[in-house]
Amino acid sequence: MKDDKLWYRLDNAGKLYSSIISSRATTLFRLSATLTSPVDPVLLQRALESALERFPFFKVQLKQGFFWYYFEGTSQIPKIEKEIYYPCMSLSIKKRGSFPYRVYYFNNRISLELSHSMTDGTGGLKFLYELIKQYLHLKESVPLKRETISNTQLRLETENSFRKYYDKNIPAPRSRSAKVFKLPIQLDKKGYYHIVTGIIGVNALKKKAKEYDVSITILLTAVYIQSLLNIQERTSRRKKPIVINVPVNMRSFFETSTMRNFFVSITPSIDARLGEYEFEEIIQEVKIEFSRLLTPKKLKQYIKRSVISEKSLVLRLMPSPIKDIVAPSIYSFFGEGQYTSGLSNLGIVRVPSEMEPFIERVESYPPPSIGNKVKAMLISYNQHVYISFGNLSKNRMLEREFFRNIRELGIEVTIETNDEET
Repeated sequence: MKDDKLWYRLDNAGKLYSSIISSRATTLFRLSATLTSPVDPVLLQRALESALERFPFFKVQLKQGFFWYYFEGTSQIPKIEKEIYYPCMSLSIKKRGSFPYRVYYFNNRISLELSHSMTDGTGGLKFLYELIKQYLHLKESVPLKRETISNTQLRLETENSFRKYYDKNIPAPRSRSAKVFKLPIQLDKKGYYHIVTGIIGVNALKKKAKEYDVSITILLTAVYIQSLLNIQERTSRRKKPIVINVPVNMRSFFETSTMRNFFVSITPSIDARLGEYEFEEIIQEVKIEFSRLLTPKKLKQYIKRSVISEKSLVLRLMPSPIKDIVAPSIYSFFGEGQYTSGLSNLGIVRVPSEMEPFIERVESYPPPSIGNKVKAMLISYNQHVYISFGNLSKNRMLEREFFRNIRELGIEVTIETNDEET
């Protein structure tokens, strides 16, 4: 079957993200690899074409049906671009001939920006890995293992795992109702997305996490909440709960090979109305919340919540242009309106030993959004953790507070930014 005859229904997350896309909420997140030598754009284009042969699911364009968007296969090939503008900014994926992702290069860096309508961090990392592998084969003669991909494997890589593990008999979790704390900051001009990246040694974080008997994710989530509590104490008279949106990769709990979205979000919180919290208290609260929620049974409730909106008769019968109008408001109120900020951990990136000498670092940037003007995403590679804050405002109060608290734990951090001033 030719690529332009293929088509795919969007998964549950993809249907939401395709309807809320705007110049501010682009739904684009970035994955990038910095190499040891300048990128050759001709070879990178050839590498992209080879990667698309391996993952034909990425050889698609977004189309608008009467009720829902969908992906349609295409014989067209996306063209790589030299990076000029701020990251994760507007990509007209609904425009005829465009793709739901793009590949940039700049000096030694290769960047892949993807719309969440298509995939999540795990799916994106698999595609970036294939792209870099093909590029290093062409540029540095890194051996390339030939593999035969069956139609069954390709089908499994495009399955909707939300539907696979949906159980109609399990109740969905209740939504929060209390108003949460929001950072008192203003949006910058359109087209600006400010990135601050902290580089931390993995061993230092592991050692500190071990002292508290928690994972690195729990430690950093606790520091994040502590930072927001400190900011609220200085800027707000009326105390409100601090709620963090933490995406969970469901592949760690349910067997699947899908390249599509397959994550849910848990929301650890601290209610500042109950009084002041020591850091040890925050750690324990977050640890209990993670332990309570990160079980297959509990996570199936979140799958249920993700799927039931799609099954709603009202939404199913609502034409897609109308969905585009109402979805942003619904998402703002029931989604981002329910939490203060977001922190996503994409985990550890490992590459074969023959590729490692040519890759200096791997980074990730969160998708921008109006409801949560500042969010963070972290990823680990080669004994370093790269935690990047994406910010739609000029204010850096959260970034400064977070890294100050990291240093107060005795952990060294190197800070970089795409701004002239921090």
